[in-house]
Amino acid sequence: MAARWTVAPSQEETVFLLEAGIIYREAKNFQAARDVFAGVGKLFPQNDVPEVLLGTVEFQSGNFEDAEKHYRKALELNPRSAFAYAHLGESSLFRMDKETARTHLKSALALDPLGEFGKMARRLMEMADQVKFS
Repeated sequence: MAARWTVAPSQEETVFLLEAGIIYREAKNFQAARDVFAGVGKLFPQNDVPEVLLGTVEFQSGNFEDAEKHYRKALELNPRSAFAYAHLGESSLFRMDKETARTHLKSALALDPLGEFGKMARRLMEMADQVKFS
């Protein structure tokens, strides 16, 4: 029988990995960011955060459809993820679908009215009000 590896990173190590992935994403090293976030997702398969972060990589590389797939998968893992709803709303807005964007952003705001994702949703809703699509 083959040996089976078990890895249980500490919270500090997990944060370090996520920060590394974010640095790769911001440096536009999208494949390295995908690898890091996918790896963290394997370590924590029931956690929505790595899936949302994978979506942000796709969003930043202009793959809005793939980004939304990741955000929806995150919502399957955690239907109350303001993080996923805020990013799903952002992606919908960039696809010029204001109504869908508003629906998702309102969900984020309801779930996290005073937190970081509620604030993100509020800013995006304000932006949606100012943007005119032809």
